[in-house]
Formats: sequence, structure tokens, C-alpha cells
Amino acid sequence: METIREESREIPVRGHWDVIVAGGGLGGVAAAIASARTGARTLLVERNTYVGGVATAGMCCSVFNCFYTSEKKLGPSGIQREIVDNLAESGGFGKKWHEHKGHIIYDLECGKFVLQDMLEKAGVETLFSAVSASVVMDGNRLKGLIVESKSGRQALLADNIVDATGDGDVAFMAGAPLHIPSVENSRQHSLCFRLGNVDVDAFIDYFRKNPSEYPEMMDVEWTLEEALRQYDECGTFLFPHGGGIQMNAFRKAKEDKVLPPKIGMHDTTDACQMHGMRRNGVVHVVTGYVRFDGLDAESISRAISDGRRMAFTLGDVYKRYIPGFGNSFVAGVANNLGIRSSRWLDGDFVMTGEMASPGVRCEDAVGKLVPYRDIVRHKGPRAWGVQVMGSDTFDLPYACLLPKKIEGLIMGSGRSVSSKDPWLMRVMVYTMTVGQAAGAAAGIASKRRTSLRNLDTALVRDVLRGFGEKF
Repeated sequence: METIREESREIPVRGHWDVIVAGGGLGGVAAAIASARTGARTLLVERNTYVGGVATAGMCCSVFNCFYTSEKKLGPSGIQREIVDNLAESGGFGKKWHEHKGHIIYDLECGKFVLQDMLEKAGVETLFSAVSASVVMDGNRLKGLIVESKSGRQALLADNIVDATGDGDVAFMAGAPLHIPSVENSRQHSLCFRLGNVDVDAFIDYFRKNPSEYPEMMDVEWTLEEALRQYDECGTFLFPHGGGIQMNAFRKAKEDKVLPPKIGMHDTTDACQMHGMRRNGVVHVVTGYVRFDGLDAESISRAISDGRRMAFTLGDVYKRYIPGFGNSFVAGVANNLGIRSSRWLDGDFVMTGEMASPGVRCEDAVGKLVPYRDIVRHKGPRAWGVQVMGSDTFDLPYACLLPKKIEGLIMGSGRSVSSKDPWLMRVMVYTMTVGQAAGAAAGIASKRRTSLRNLDTALVRDVLRGFGEKF
């Protein structure tokens, strides 16, 4: 690759904070709130004009409900539960989600405001439309970020930095050892879209009258009866990911060559997870996969362009083949491609699948999570698995949040912690738990003038108990 030498220049310092959180996804939001609640002056830096990440800019407006064990014992119960309760409250059904297994589905615009409001109430400062372009290092210690924004290139200094970018961007720029998957081993990524003016009641009535069309025991370990009960009580409906493959309507659309098996980079166009909301007549759709390492700008650009074409192609399929969608239209396409995994830490401590098992405890626990296994139970062709919750929680170890060699840095996104497989910790509740722990640790370390690596995790647990967690 051809290279040029960038001219050295003086960069103005915008300010100094106790903690900077890079990335405003759900992990970053939880981290920033946790840090601010320790009394640390906290800045959250986000490339978009709003927070939420995949949950807003990625249009994945559905939190997988892994709060409860199979024995109905509540696991994570701190800031992550506050966030979900507030998102549900904005949808008009409040805490009723606790009584159901299904995903917690919310309106995107309400979600943006809810998260912003929580940050403001916690005293978090925010800097939007700012891209982390480089880092400020003093030897092996990370001292700040260099960001690009409408104000130009500026330095933001901090005692400690939480990398909640999801892609390990800050860790990469700081020189921390990282894993990057090969293209052959890359996982799927998706571009979500939403359809407006849907008669959601008519869509759900189709399944009431044709129960065999609803793919039970996929995504969520439940029946159509349970899905309908959640819809009746909460006004939200989950059609499981991969379920479109099982529906006659999508099969017919493929036979008629209205739904192509591939649209540009996107395949599996009939996966068709749907999040329906009676209140606003909107259905969000997750379908189509692209496969690359998640870090190539050209591939991201192509995937977004092809995904927009896919949204309008699928929009026509829905109007022609699916009850309730006759007057629907494409009401939006996600701003960001939903990257499921890219970079993650190659740390001294490695989180393994065996550790994410019921009842596993560790001395440096900084979170409680509910494990799940993916088991294929549906009998249809190409059926996908159902996420079966474990009987007890497992501990999140503090050590998996810390990079090798670099001081002043902690990871605040589940999919970028040190683990054997980045998918192990990537779901939203997990990433909020990681973010909460990272933010609390960064705030405590800054206030106590100690290093993140030498921080007593008992202090972190004490703070997390104040947020509602139980150890």
C-alpha cells in the first residue's frame, strides 16, 4: 500500500477528565453512568449524533431477555436493568417485560432520548459527531484521545479511558495486543431496517388463525401462546430470527423470484427476524448477512449500499405476501451496519465458554450474568437454535477487561473483552454489564489515584451493590 508521512503539528487540548468513555453504545452508556455515579468527571465521546450504538443507530431495537435464569432468578440487576426498564417505560408497558421471556422491544426515537436523559441525569458530559482518530501515550500509559470533529483535531485527556467502541478502536491505536478474525472465520453482520404503517394487529391475527406458521422454539424458548400473551400485555411481538425460512409466504416469494436468495453482499435474505410494535404500527426487520472481518471500510460501504437495496426489495415482498403489510413502506434503514465481531483483546486472562456456565464463580467478580446455550429444537428445514437459559448465574471476571501492556485503559464492550470467542459476551445485557463494571472501575481508580490493574475489585463490587447488583 502506498503511504505518505503526516506532517507533525500541535494539537489543542480541549480539556481533562477523570474518565473518558469512547463509544456510546449500550456498553458505553452503562460505563459513563457508572463512572459518573462514582463522582468522577466523565466524558462520553460518540461518532453519531446520539447514543445507543447497535440499539439505535443499528436499528436493533430489541434487547434479548437474558436477565432471568431458567429458575426465574434475576441475574443482572444494576444499571443495565435501569436502562431496559426505562426503554420499556417509554414504550408504554413499563416493567411488564419482567413477566415474559420475549425480547424487550422499544421505539428507536424514544430509545435515543431515554439514554440521553439517563446520561444527563447522571452528570455525564457528551461530545457527539467526534471520531477517535488517535491516542495520546506516555510510554505504555494511555493519557488521552485525539478526536476529529467540526472543531478540528483536538486532544481529550483523562486519568483513565474506557474503550466501548465495540471494535477495540482505542486499544488498537494504543498498541494493545488484539485478535482479528480472518475473513474465512469472520462472523455475520447485518443491516436492519423498519417498515411503517403496518397493521400489526392483522399481522399477529394471521398467526392466531395459522398457528403452524409461527416457528416456536426458535430464538426464544417459548410457544406461540406465550408470544401472543406478551403481545396482548405489552403490545410488542417477536418473530424469531431465522423464522422467515419456515414461513410459506417467504418460500412463495422465493419461488416467484420476487425475493432473491442474495442481494449484493447480503445472503440469507429470508431470515427475517421481526420486532413488531402495536403502538406505532412499526415492524423492525433483521435479515440478510454479510461476512467479512468487520474492519474493511470498502466492505462496510458496500454492505450498507446493498443493504439499502435489500430493504426496499424486502419491503415489496412484505407488501405483496405478508398480511398486515399491504400499506406499509420503508420507514428507515439503519445508519450503521450491525457488526457482530471484529477486534477483541488478546489479554493475559482469557474468558472461556466453560466459565460462562451456571454457578461458576471467581474471586474478582464484577458482574452477574445468566448463561445460555443455543439448541436446535424446531423441526423445520434449516432451523436455527433456541437460546435456553441456564439454571444459575456466572461471574464476570475483572481480569478479562484489562489489556496486556497498556495502562489507563479498560474495555467497556462485551465483544471486545479478552475471550476465546468474541461472541461469548456480545449480547446487549452482557455488554451493559461489562460497561457498568468498566465505568465503575475507571471512576474509582481515578478518584483514588490508583491504577486499573492494581485496583481492589472488592471496591468495585461495593459500588456495584449500590447500583443494585448482588454478589
